[in-house]
Amino acid sequence: LLPIAERATWREAEHLQDELTTVVVFGADGNLSQKKTFPALFNLMRKNLLAEDTVVVGYARAPMTSEDFRAVVYKAIYSVTVPNAPRNHFLSRVTYEHGLFDDVEAFHRLRASLEAREAEQLAAWRARYAGQALAGIEPNRVRLYYLAVPSFIYYSICRCLKDSGIASDPRVDRFVLEKPFGRDLQTCQALMLELSSVLSEKVSYRIDHYLGKELIMNLLVLRFANIAFGAIWNRQCVASVQVIFKERVGLDGRGGYFDKYGVIRDVMQNHLTQILALVAMEQPLSLAAEHILQEKLKVLSCVQPLARRDLVVGQYAGYLDEPSIENKESTTETFAAAVLHINNPRWAGVPFVLKAGKALNENRAEVRIKFQQVPGAIPQLATCPENELIIRVQPNEGIYWKIQNKVPGLHFHVAPMRMDLMYQSKYDAADMPEAYERLILHVLNGDKSHFVHAEELRLSWAIFTPVLHELERSGERPHPYARGTRGPVQADELAQRYGMRKFGSQRAPETGPRTHVGDLLLRGSLKDGRHTSPDHLAPPGARLEWPMQLTVPVPAKPPGKPALPADQGPADIG
Repeated sequence: LLPIAERATWREAEHLQDELTTVVVFGADGNLSQKKTFPALFNLMRKNLLAEDTVVVGYARAPMTSEDFRAVVYKAIYSVTVPNAPRNHFLSRVTYEHGLFDDVEAFHRLRASLEAREAEQLAAWRARYAGQALAGIEPNRVRLYYLAVPSFIYYSICRCLKDSGIASDPRVDRFVLEKPFGRDLQTCQALMLELSSVLSEKVSYRIDHYLGKELIMNLLVLRFANIAFGAIWNRQCVASVQVIFKERVGLDGRGGYFDKYGVIRDVMQNHLTQILALVAMEQPLSLAAEHILQEKLKVLSCVQPLARRDLVVGQYAGYLDEPSIENKESTTETFAAAVLHINNPRWAGVPFVLKAGKALNENRAEVRIKFQQVPGAIPQLATCPENELIIRVQPNEGIYWKIQNKVPGLHFHVAPMRMDLMYQSKYDAADMPEAYERLILHVLNGDKSHFVHAEELRLSWAIFTPVLHELERSGERPHPYARGTRGPVQADELAQRYGMRKFGSQRAPETGPRTHVGDLLLRGSLKDGRHTSPDHLAPPGARLEWPMQLTVPVPAKPPGKPALPADQGPADIG
C-alpha cells in the first residue's frame, strides 16, 4: 500500500520524460479489454499519468485493420463528458495485429510492428530533448503485456513472446495476468509450474481488481495509523468479521464462463479471501510489497480449510433457464455463505464470514466488523446493540462506526447512531480512480503491493479445494432461492449457529418494536436491573418510524413519574 498520490506525481513530473512505454493487450477485442483495460489506459493518458507517446497495440484472433479496431476502442472509451481531442490522440497511438495465440509466425509480425513503432517513438524522444539536460541519455523502456484471455492460453502467449524475441529482458517486461488461476489447488499448481518455464515471478503481476479499490487500499491505513482501532482489533474485542459481495444481476451473458466456475471460485476464493487477509494480517514492517506479502502469507497459512458444515450454497430460481447455460442439470452455485476460522492468537474463536451471491436484493460489497457487547454493562444499557465498523467498498464508498448515543432532550433515550466518512460528500469524484487505472499505473511503476503472489494463490486454494471437491463428489443440488431475495434461508440458519440473526446487517425486524429502557422504568417493569414483565414489550398503539424513532402514545403525566420517550427503533441504521 503505497501513497498513490506521491507515486502518481513522481511519475508525471519526472518519470514520464525518461521512460518509453509500450502496452500490448492480448484478447484486445474481448469484453474485459473493452470494458476495463482500454478505458483505464485512456484515462491514465488523459490524466498525464501515461506518456502521450505510449505505443498501444491490440492483438486478437479476429482479422481486422487498425482503423476498424480504433472504431471498436472509440466506443469503449467514449464519454459525453470528455472532449474529442484527448480521445483522438489516444486512438492515434493504437494499432492492431491479428493472429492465433500459439502462432510464432504471427508473433514475429507483431515483433516487427512493435520495433518499427518503438523506433519512431525513440526518434521523437531524442528530437524532443535534443540540446536539453537529457541529451545523450537513453531512456528506460517498459513493455506491459496485458493478457486479457483465459488462463489456459497464458502459456502459449508467453512461449511465443519468448520464442519470437519480443519478451527477452526482465528489466523491461511486465506481464499482467487475469484470474481465474485454475479451478482448484491442483490445477492452479499445474498452471504455475507450466508458466514458470517461460515467466518468472518477478515479472508476473496477477491482478485482482478489488485490491485496487479505494476502500480496500485504505484498510491498512485505517488499521495501523489509528491507535483506537489497533487496540481493539483482536479476539477480545471483535465478535465477528463479515466480507460481503452482493449483486442484483444474474449471469449478464457470462453463463459460458460462470457455469464452469461458480461463485466460490469466481469471487470468494480470490476477491473476498484477499480482503480477509488485509483485515486479519499483522502489521507489516513497512508498506513495501515484500513486507505486506510476508504478513498476508502468515495469516493465510493460519486459515483452516473450509468445512462442509460451515458452508451454504444456493442457486437462484431460473438459473438453468438462462440462454447461456448449456447444462440444464448444472449444480453450479450462484450463492455461497462460508464461515472461516483463523487459528492464531489474535483471531482464534472469531468467525470470519465470506458471503457472495448473484441475483440478490441489492448491489453491495462491504466489510462488517462487529464488536463484543460491553462487559459488565450497567442495567439501563445492557440491551444496547454492539458497536460495528462498516467499510463500504461499493456503491457509495464510505466508512462508518455505529455507536450508541443519548438522544438530546430532557429524558433518557439511547439510540444507535453512526459516525461516518462518506467519500461522495468528502472527496471529489476525480479523486476516486477506477481500480484498473490504479493497478495498471502500479505495474508501470514496478510496484507489486496490490498484486497476488503465487504462494498466496496456493494458500487460498488450499482453504477451498477440499470442500469444492466434496461438493462435486456428492452431486447435491444447491439450495434454491428467489431472485431479489437475500439468498437461501439455510444461510440464516448457519448465521444463527454463530450467534447472528442473519449474515450482513443485523437490523432488527420491523414487525415488533422493542421497548426502550425508559418505558420499562415508567411501567415499573425493570427493578434491580432485571425485567419483571418480559411478556409485554411495547405499550399499545406503539408505531415504528424509520429510521430512528419508535413513537409511543404516553399518558399525560403518570403520577409521580416523568413521561419518557420510547424505544430507539431498529438496531441498524446503515
